[in-house]
Amino acid sequence: MIQNKLFRECLAAIPEDRMAEFDLSFAIAERIVEILKTKGMTRRDLANKLGKRESEISKWLTGRHNFTISTLSHISWALGEEIIMVARKQYDIADESCMKVAEEQADYGKM
Repeated sequence: MIQNKLFRECLAAIPEDRMAEFDLSFAIAERIVEILKTKGMTRRDLANKLGKRESEISKWLTGRHNFTISTLSHISWALGEEIIMVARKQYDIADESCMKVAEEQADYGKM
């Protein structure tokens, strides 16, 4: 429990939607740190795999970084672990609408 009255008052003043954003950002950073520890990797190792500076990785892991989907995908690939679990729908590749989406995605990648 937070004992400092001023700190508790400051936290109480943060809108719920912003607090949810902070909680998610910190949870993502904690998950990355947890995976690094489990794999015996350092921030430098992750930086090298991603072609980034170690200082940038350190900033990410403060919990205040606004990760993009692309960055999360690259980190996940580099660590060989999911960072965020998302319920995924299974698609029948014989389904015409699925094939259309795949074709659109392939065309989008050519841009």
